[in-house]
Amino acid sequence: MEDNDETCVISEIKTKTHQCFESRKHANCLLDIIGHSETNSKTVLLACIRSFHKLFTKYLSSGELFLDIPSDLKDTDLTKEEKYKGWLKERYKDVVTRLIQLLHHENPNIRELSLCTLMKFVLEEGQLPVAKHTPSRTHFPLALFRRVVHSLTSESIDLSALIGRFQEYLAYDDVRYHLMRILHKQIASKAQGPLTDVYLNNILMLLEQISFTSVGSENSEELHHFLTKYPESENALKVKSLDEQKKVFTNLWIDFLQLKLPNSVYKRVLINLHDNVMPHLTNPLYLSDFLTASYDVGGAISLLALNSLFVLVHKHNLDYPDFYEKLYALFEPSVLHVKYRARFFHLCDLFLSSTHLPAAMVAAFAKRLARISLTAPANALVITIPFIYNLINRHPNCKVLINKDTPTELLEDPYSQEEPDPVKSRAIESSLWELKTLQSHFHPDVAKKAQRIDQPLSKEEIPLGDLLETSYNDLYAKDTRKKVKHSPMNFNLPKGIMGLPSDKLNLCWTLE
Repeated sequence: MEDNDETCVISEIKTKTHQCFESRKHANCLLDIIGHSETNSKTVLLACIRSFHKLFTKYLSSGELFLDIPSDLKDTDLTKEEKYKGWLKERYKDVVTRLIQLLHHENPNIRELSLCTLMKFVLEEGQLPVAKHTPSRTHFPLALFRRVVHSLTSESIDLSALIGRFQEYLAYDDVRYHLMRILHKQIASKAQGPLTDVYLNNILMLLEQISFTSVGSENSEELHHFLTKYPESENALKVKSLDEQKKVFTNLWIDFLQLKLPNSVYKRVLINLHDNVMPHLTNPLYLSDFLTASYDVGGAISLLALNSLFVLVHKHNLDYPDFYEKLYALFEPSVLHVKYRARFFHLCDLFLSSTHLPAAMVAAFAKRLARISLTAPANALVITIPFIYNLINRHPNCKVLINKDTPTELLEDPYSQEEPDPVKSRAIESSLWELKTLQSHFHPDVAKKAQRIDQPLSKEEIPLGDLLETSYNDLYAKDTRKKVKHSPMNFNLPKGIMGLPSDKLNLCWTLE
């Protein structure tokens, strides 16, 4: 469609929208606007959605869509008013169907405006329903809301950005409750079948939007911020109860975690679990099986499961005697190269902070880290050496590792790196000769940090916060900020344009 044609169509849509506002005799203009919404033109589509928003917000708020007709009443017995409302209600269904389709449109602006319009309809229907309800039923427009949620959980289209826009509506306690119920039923119905990565990503994105942090006091028994009015019924009491909502939240997450999750979704779950999920579960220990299984996977998955598992052990009395053995097994050379290296060392610093840990165990961690540091990149050594220093400073019994006289040529190290139990590794009988080796490292910062171990230990630990995210770019930037008077570029001063006298190029060419 050309620009001139689009301008004419948009002008026509605005005119017919205004006519629909003026009088019912122009109601057929709705059919023309709905017809224009089938176009491929983005600007025309946006104009149609804005028109739908204006018109049906008015119809819903004024009660023009409310129709309560007995099922046994014939069309011939209807009044003109009832026929008009029936016709208008059919057009409303057409508009809702079209907006649901547009949630999957390629243009993000059309998707977002369609979602906002649909949720505006949900809000208006909640205030003034389009059909009569029995006293025991809620006024919440569940049928319309369910269609919106099902569309957001597409199996083929990634709707992460659109779902992020959906978060503002979850400030309503009843919207959050009904979203959780719909997702729970949906996951339960699809648990046995194959699920696409896109579908699981959309589901997780919706789960990540659910929060109880804005609800208020944890001790409050009843919720009050609703989109709709609720009668005093058993169903309504469940919506108003914070405990009931947390039960649904717990069941929803447990069922979701039982699905076969791709690595990308699996990692996102573990990253957010301890902060955004566990505090709102009725009992965080329900996650014990999932987290212990994740901890046994190895690699980045085990690393990311550390925090949540430690919370269960530390705050919820989970009996997990092999925790430190599994943590010790993660100290491999690969851990210094992973994306979550900073997170790993931050957590390990927390886990090894207790002064009640056996000295033999702490010595094993220090020794293991020193050993893998021999092949570590320079930006990782900026973290590992202060980490070892803090371990020894924190546990004075481990000073024996640096006070031993290390011979110039070490023929045998009593430490057994293959021993899975850190206490039995005999690290306490060894010494940190690896740090002596790193004192000759090519990078001056690394060598300087390694030399600090020869000095008397200070009472204060080295803060790791600023070091955890150190990269090669940071090291390079630090070196380039140093002021150097002369920067040597060659060992021998070149003579002439042909370079050094020994340059092979001189054998082929001469300059006259």
